[in-house]
Amino acid sequence: MKKFAMLMAVVMMTVFSASMIVAANAPDTATVKDVQKSKPPVTFNHKAHAERIKNCAECHHKDAAGKEQSCFACHKAEKQGDAVSLKDSMHTKCKGCHQKMAKGPTKCNDCHKK
Repeated sequence: MKKFAMLMAVVMMTVFSASMIVAANAPDTATVKDVQKSKPPVTFNHKAHAERIKNCAECHHKDAAGKEQSCFACHKAEKQGDAVSLKDSMHTKCKGCHQKMAKGPTKCNDCHKK
């Protein structure tokens, strides 16, 4: 039983260390363009989000660690196959997280700055 507990501790430390390395390599900022061009693009502090969340898969949910793609790689202007539209995915994931945590912008012009 002690060997199993030690093995689990090593695995957890490895996963935690890998996520910290990936977060350390995260770009400082990221910009999400409104593909419908009805609102200004959203620029946010990507590095701060990566350090706070510590799990890139929380947002980059289909990508292997270290091989994360931009959101637009899967989420196009309109729903395609299983992928929801870029607008719907951002509003669900980003705005939803901000509402849940009662922290961060949740109104249109808070993110889409003119």
